[in-house]
Amino acid sequence: MRQVNKVAITTVTAEDEQLPSQVLQLATPNRGKILVVEDEAELAEVLEFNLLRRGFEVFVANDGLEACRMIGRENPDLILLDLMLPLLDGWEVCKMVRLHHDQRLAKTPIIMLSALGATEDRVKGYDLGADLYLPKPYSLKEVIVKSQQLIAQHQEYLQLTQNLSSLQNVSELQDQWQQVLFHELRNQLTLISGIAEHLQSSTTDLLHEQADQLTGQIVDSSQYLGALADNYLLVRNMENNADQLHRERVVLAELLIEVTKLFKASAMQKSCDIDVFCATDLVVNLHPVGLKIILSSLLDNALKYAMLDGNIVISVKKDATHVCIEIQDDGPGIDAEERNQIFAKFYRGTTTSEKPSGSGLGLYMGRSLAEAMGGHLQLIDNHLPGCCFQLQLPCSPSSLLQCE
Repeated sequence: MRQVNKVAITTVTAEDEQLPSQVLQLATPNRGKILVVEDEAELAEVLEFNLLRRGFEVFVANDGLEACRMIGRENPDLILLDLMLPLLDGWEVCKMVRLHHDQRLAKTPIIMLSALGATEDRVKGYDLGADLYLPKPYSLKEVIVKSQQLIAQHQEYLQLTQNLSSLQNVSELQDQWQQVLFHELRNQLTLISGIAEHLQSSTTDLLHEQADQLTGQIVDSSQYLGALADNYLLVRNMENNADQLHRERVVLAELLIEVTKLFKASAMQKSCDIDVFCATDLVVNLHPVGLKIILSSLLDNALKYAMLDGNIVISVKKDATHVCIEIQDDGPGIDAEERNQIFAKFYRGTTTSEKPSGSGLGLYMGRSLAEAMGGHLQLIDNHLPGCCFQLQLPCSPSSLLQCE
């Protein structure tokens, strides 16, 4: 094995003594954290002293194992790494850093400082992932300047990575909002199609009043779809800033009646009653389209599984902090093993013997919207037949929803 004299100490050269005064002055703090990994106390002290003078936060490790512990604990912005270390050499330390599962840590800049000055050693260092290899004796000025540059590049990389991650999250959330709106579009078009088919096949049997009622429902559904289109961009961007939601003062009982009217034809086909119990003077300040989408998904789900000649009950309660809307149906209910799955994306229940219809997005999107509005949607056990979904929305002064 090749013997290397580690006495090759680093000295402050004449060039270093002539550093500009502004560089020698104590720099502004928070220029970055540097871990010095050096087993020779004199070298470690020289590096630590000069780096501290330039405003860096400095940590010192005297062996490879201590370096690994400090890297994980301190998450430095740069590592000055000696190679010939006790317990664990610098080659292994560098390899462990580059193979770390945390990419932020794995990309930490490394400057190797070593008495091993042969070409093959330098090549090995770069091959293991060193950003710079400086053989001893090295110039302190070069170490400091290169440290500043590498830290700046690393911080720029981290910022770009964070921005990219944010863009990806926004893209995913926008895709979810598109799915919400397209799901609701499908629901309303199904209603309009069903009413139109009923009108077409029953033109001679319908009374004038019944025909007017059915055409009125088509108009209501069409207007609702128009409102969805108008609010699409606003709702899609809601994940970026909740304050962008356009809040309106809404009489909650009136909004509930509007939503139930959209499902009147479907309820008639199953001879199912939809009852609403809500105080007529309860006024909320919220995004009405968002709430309509949630309630529409819940009613669509309730009617899908409701019994013939059944009953769906919508009830509203209010306390000091929340408005609670419950939708109770009398269908077959949901098995215990499925209760934790029904809000999953694309999950479709297996409660009925027939293959469930729909996209499996309704409850998932309903909960997503509820949480975006500062609330929560859940299935509760009230010991009654069927299912009871509970929508809680906050009404504290600092929330998205205020109650009067």
